[in-house]
Amino acid sequence: MSDESRPIRGLSGLFVNGEWVQRGGTVRHVYDKFTQVDVAELVEAQGDDIEAAITAAHRASQRPIPAHERRRILLAVASWMEAHREEILANYVTETGFTWSDAQGEFARAMNVYRLSAEEAIRIGGEQVPIHSVPGNDNRLALTIRVPVGVVVAIAPFNAPLSTVAHKIGPAIAAGNAVVLKPADATPLSAMAAVEAFRQSGLPEGFINLVCGSGRKLGDLLVGDPRVRFYTFTGSTSVGRSIAAGAGLARTHLELGSNSATIVDADADLARVCDLVTRAGFRKAGQVCTSVQRVLVHQDRFDELAERLAASVSGLRHGDPHNRVTQVGPMIALGEAERAEDWIQAARNGSRLVVGGGRTGPLLDPTLLVSPDLEARVMTEEIFAPVVSMVPVASLEAAVEFVNAGPYGLQTGVFTQDIDRAFAAARDLRVGGVIINDTSSFHADEMPYSGVKESGHGAEGPRYAVEDMTDPRVIVLNLR
Repeated sequence: MSDESRPIRGLSGLFVNGEWVQRGGTVRHVYDKFTQVDVAELVEAQGDDIEAAITAAHRASQRPIPAHERRRILLAVASWMEAHREEILANYVTETGFTWSDAQGEFARAMNVYRLSAEEAIRIGGEQVPIHSVPGNDNRLALTIRVPVGVVVAIAPFNAPLSTVAHKIGPAIAAGNAVVLKPADATPLSAMAAVEAFRQSGLPEGFINLVCGSGRKLGDLLVGDPRVRFYTFTGSTSVGRSIAAGAGLARTHLELGSNSATIVDADADLARVCDLVTRAGFRKAGQVCTSVQRVLVHQDRFDELAERLAASVSGLRHGDPHNRVTQVGPMIALGEAERAEDWIQAARNGSRLVVGGGRTGPLLDPTLLVSPDLEARVMTEEIFAPVVSMVPVASLEAAVEFVNAGPYGLQTGVFTQDIDRAFAAARDLRVGGVIINDTSSFHADEMPYSGVKESGHGAEGPRYAVEDMTDPRVIVLNLR
């Protein structure tokens, strides 16, 4: 990469008003999640940096970028990142601990999101409002246009530092807004690459700003500024509550916690179930909001699926994510692996069968728990680890009731060959998405992706996010 294309691994974690800011200050380290070696150092943003970033974004938002130019920039971003693909992927694997397969899949999705956002930039439009039902309005014409909300603060998670960042900043720029982006403390390098892509692609100064550092330190500084009109956050339910409480009258999109379930009815194709659950439960070491954490299996097929899944999970290759045959890498931090190990140990006492459960540093063995106690934390909370628990249920209806009784509602998978039962489950499940004959983890970038209950609110997906990130403005003409 040329010096001009820096910094993807440089010393700056600050990009404000069109420039990378180089200065001294509190240094935060980025580690290789497998080797635990320090691979990069970034200066943490301070209060003055947050103020400068929001000020730059607010000033930029007063200078609209034409729709065709927003489209050009977003397409150029995807092209620039494609041209720097190998370095971005190498940094991604290092900072996340995810495998090369995970990296390649997420990179492709991120590029798709930028290109979808580019097309949405030129599709933004309003409608004529039929106001003639009220006498006296015969000579009036009412219509709406959609205008940018202004400043968007985007707070991204560690587990999708390419695609989730794209889902936040792509639609925001497409809608004509200016952005202040705070990536996860553990995985800033991918976000830095995206910001550099916007710089290289000619995005006017102030329309994207980057502040890196601890969420605990920066969160209060980012939330509550009246110049910010929209917050988009992906992360824990507890932090989401804090953002909602502090956002005031600004709108929020909150994609929060989950302990997603996949339901397997008596007529399901178990070979298909086994293949898809193994993939969806353990990719990114299970650190995905929609990862299959719980499998609710009709009691008549339970033993057969348990045997199939045990063999499949036992065969997963786990270890160094830099090895391109590895299927499951380490967790994001040693402390997270230790926490998940504790949950497994607490649950396995009541389990009939356990595959995995061991740990070496941040590397947790892919784990299958069969018949854990229904009150165990692996069944009631979000483990965010390479752990799948399966329990028997008496019927599809009982499984739906079990899912609905929990606090979360992101997505649920349902395997059944009966279309009537599939639609009944889709109607009755209180979740944001019901995926028939696939797992809870299926997610196409074009679709609306949102949760209910403690899984949050607001829709991801370029078309839906662009609508959320614009305001309708009514125009009424009193004609002669």
